Amino acid sequence: MKNPYKRLDIFKCDQEAHRHFGGRVSAYHVLKEKGCYPQGCLYFIWHCARLEKGKRCVRGYNWAGKNCKGCTHFLEDKVNFQPRCTVSNAEFEAFQSDLEEFEVWWAAFEYKRKAVAGRISTVKPWFVEHIDSGRSQRRLRGYILVFRKGFFGISSFEDTFYVRVSQRQMATHGFVHGMQVELEGELRLDRGRVVVFFPKRIEVEGGCDDAPWKRDRALVAMKTATLQEGQPEPCHACRWGVLADVEDMRSGELERYRRLYCLKGVNDPEACYVVLWERLKRDV
Repeated sequence: MKNPYKRLDIFKCDQEAHRHFGGRVSAYHVLKEKGCYPQGCLYFIWHCARLEKGKRCVRGYNWAGKNCKGCTHFLEDKVNFQPRCTVSNAEFEAFQSDLEEFEVWWAAFEYKRKAVAGRISTVKPWFVEHIDSGRSQRRLRGYILVFRKGFFGISSFEDTFYVRVSQRQMATHGFVHGMQVELEGELRLDRGRVVVFFPKRIEVEGGCDDAPWKRDRALVAMKTATLQEGQPEPCHACRWGVLADVEDMRSGELERYRRLYCLKGVNDPEACYVVLWERLKRDV
């Protein structure tokens, strides 16, 4: 079984947030999170007539937000966006069929504790970034084990899934690339990704000779990580590219999204030395 919700070749959207990705947007975002196909969705763009003229806000704010409603200088524009289907009718019908099959299969697993088995592809720190009033704070929550395929019970899952482990579990088991893992956990869909929560009864075997993540090392990497605007695809695939869960309160309301960071501190993906250096070390 594969997860069709993560497909990026079905829809495109011109909304500002998706322009960094060439308009590509996951099927889950369109069909589940926004429910905006085919009718589209409405966005309200807030702005301030005084700030746009270079004048100070009469209430002392630096941008337009929900507290500005009722102010005579507050302006609100209504914009409609509609995602486009990028495949033929026959291909879209095949996608819908795959989606229905996946949902029937997934109903037997979601929010249930199941035996999970697989070989670790990558281990990454898991951190959350909280933004409020222009200030940003990152907190290390644990680690993410990335599997390219595996088993849920006796069912084969031929797609990427993730396991969230605590810092204590990392210290106990020393998870590294190539390690064979068996555990029991609760399966959920997290924005279209299959994620295993609350893993227990963990058994590990094998693995590469790399040193497992330690808390101090992970904290330093988290503090020095650099933001990758547009979330370039090579950085997604790289083991040093980490998606941080962002909790943004700058507008006065909680917004949740993800940011991609490079744990090696590389600012320009075009000039990245990390992958080349690791390839050279393997060839020596």
